[in-house]
Amino acid sequence: MAGKLTYVEIDIDRCALSYGVAPCVASIPETGDRKCFNSIGSCQDRANFDDEGVTIRFAINAGYLPADIECIPCIKSESDIEFTPCIVSLGVDLGQRASLKIRMLDHPDSDTGPAGDKYLSERPYNPFKQGTYFGKFRARHPYLRGRNLRLIRGEVGQALGDMETRHFIIDSFDGPLPDGTFSIIAKDVLKLADGDRAQAPRVSNGFLTAAISNSDLAFTLSPAGIGNAEYPSSGYGAIGGKEIVAFTRSGNSVTITGRAQFGTTAVAHDAQDRFQLVLRYDAVDPANIVKDLLQNYADVPSGYIPIADWLDETGNFFNRLFTAVIPEPTDVSKLLSEIIEQAALAVWWDDRQQKIRLQVLRSIATDASRFSEVNTLKDSIQSKEQPDKRVSEVITYFGQNNPLRPVDDADNFRSIETVKDDQSAADYGSPAIKKIFSRWMPPFGRTVATRNGQIILGRYKNPPRRLNFDVFRDGIALPALGQGARVVDWFIQDDTGAPADVPIQITRINPMSDRFKVEGEEMIFVVPDDIDDRTIIIDADTLNINLRTVYQNIYGTPESGEEVKCIVQSGVIVGSSSISTPAFEVGSWPSGVTINLRVDGRIQGRAGNGGRGAGFNFTGGFTIIPGTDGQAGGAALYSRYAINLSGAGQVWGGGGGGGGGGMTSGTAAGGGGGGQGRNGGAGGKGGDAPGNDGRDGAAGGSESAGAGGNDGNNASPGKGGNGGAAGQAGQNGSGDAAPGASGSWRVGGAAGRAIDGDSFITETGSLDVRGPRVN
Repeated sequence: MAGKLTYVEIDIDRCALSYGVAPCVASIPETGDRKCFNSIGSCQDRANFDDEGVTIRFAINAGYLPADIECIPCIKSESDIEFTPCIVSLGVDLGQRASLKIRMLDHPDSDTGPAGDKYLSERPYNPFKQGTYFGKFRARHPYLRGRNLRLIRGEVGQALGDMETRHFIIDSFDGPLPDGTFSIIAKDVLKLADGDRAQAPRVSNGFLTAAISNSDLAFTLSPAGIGNAEYPSSGYGAIGGKEIVAFTRSGNSVTITGRAQFGTTAVAHDAQDRFQLVLRYDAVDPANIVKDLLQNYADVPSGYIPIADWLDETGNFFNRLFTAVIPEPTDVSKLLSEIIEQAALAVWWDDRQQKIRLQVLRSIATDASRFSEVNTLKDSIQSKEQPDKRVSEVITYFGQNNPLRPVDDADNFRSIETVKDDQSAADYGSPAIKKIFSRWMPPFGRTVATRNGQIILGRYKNPPRRLNFDVFRDGIALPALGQGARVVDWFIQDDTGAPADVPIQITRINPMSDRFKVEGEEMIFVVPDDIDDRTIIIDADTLNINLRTVYQNIYGTPESGEEVKCIVQSGVIVGSSSISTPAFEVGSWPSGVTINLRVDGRIQGRAGNGGRGAGFNFTGGFTIIPGTDGQAGGAALYSRYAINLSGAGQVWGGGGGGGGGGMTSGTAAGGGGGGQGRNGGAGGKGGDAPGNDGRDGAAGGSESAGAGGNDGNNASPGKGGNGGAAGQAGQNGSGDAAPGASGSWRVGGAAGRAIDGDSFITETGSLDVRGPRVN
């Protein structure tokens, strides 16, 4: 078994300038008594700090760390990495944030490396003998909150970029302590939305310089310059927490263009009454509201927000708009939780893809990944009842009268909608009532309130169970956070005693060194679906999609005239488990059905395995063991039905495996490298020879092909061919003997087809297609 590797990377600020060289104006002794360390904590000219950024990599101090991956091996063991995974809250709130604590050992340091001292040769001291690494680090980099941190796990032989990487942001640090440790605590990026660091709208600091009556239409703001600094040229504002007005502004002079807005009353206001900007959303898709709150008020980088994917979700499975007036600074996490509850969403941080995922809750497909005693660890499936989650009646107050009054004031709403199940209340012996006070559902929005109440009741009239199970890291059906799945076990039975097929949504995954500990919530779901919608969204990595089968399991038998839309979301890879099975097969359809396939992620064929290198033995005399050819790559997209293909993603055939190397000067040859594919090709075995075997080829992965192995002398004359990149043939092996001769080099595998059925496809967009197009 390959040795396990664990790295922790942090990104820190580092100035690209040189001390005292323009535009840097620092100098000794005017700005300091010594040169800086190109860090913010030591900078003497902050106005010209030119951040080029640098990554520092730490590692668990294993005895077999690869020499080509630069790191500081100051993490003692796996027990010094404490990871608490996030818990996805389905249709309730933002759930529990993921947390990561790293403990590292302090040590002397020579002040070299990526974040080392630029002016080391000029210092009057020996850095290795003065102070410690983290003592100096703490003084130079005191501002770590919000910086990127990555937890990377892999095995010896893997490239760093192919290892499992989880992304966090630094929240705090502690140390160095007297016991010689330094700790960093990181959270997932949704921590930025917590109320102690994100408010929407932001606090406005202007106030009235003089009193105004209930009919005045102008006032002046103070302090000087606050108008241009904090207020737009027009908008809505709340005066003194009592009245909302529409306004225009020039400098600190404000003209009121409308008094008593949004159900408030025009009243007199005193000097020094605050003037707070109002945040307003008017008929906006919930996905865009979530984006705005996260990006503009929680300062979440836009690259973490795949808004096109979110709008696909809400447009296809919610199809409602929200309106709200938010007159006072409110916790962004609270606003997001309201939207999650009232639009039946799940929102979570995907720490692998470095994206925030948004999903509208819906039924679990009958062919979703199944977890049973066959593919889980023995006796790991557990079930727990959750009676406190039962709901038999949903009361929704909507059509807010005055947004300045408390949001949970029932008298402040013009409408109410009750959705209840009297039979459920009778069956369980008492009602279980849930109240929702919605600032988001507008007047006359009864259908929105009804639909949301029906969704909640459908989920909770029978309280959902929590299910837990463990799967091996190298299992075939690996789970994904937020993914729909099904659980089958003997102790979970239906009324006949047969094992029940329980639909769940995965809400928690704890990655251990040898397994994934998985938690999910039962998805008993009755949704008032829009009957004309026929959209299938592929939102997690998967294998061997047959579109017709997926459709059949969700919507039943298709009929002529229907339009089917399938979207492979960005960040998702549809792959294949076999070179003989396409990654995505359109399947058979009745004539007259329109199929629109949009690929924003990737469809990627299975890669070919590398060929075996030639070898020999002396059993019964000198015997040559021939090598083998590289295996062909598999197809990505297969269709024999007319479809419309679009998107900005990738359609990549599997790379062919590299051919086995041939014998040279009596030396066993290297194996071919595996091709590039969603399931990468295995590296070919090096040829056998007494005491001098050829080297195995490297395995391919989804992002790169594997290199061929060297011969028994660890040289290249008998090297196996490199695996083929996506949609490319594998390289031939090398060696002395001519092709066809015993012990000769072997041919690389053919390229996998990107599209098999090209004549059936009408293509638009900017797809990246790699590999042959045929038929």
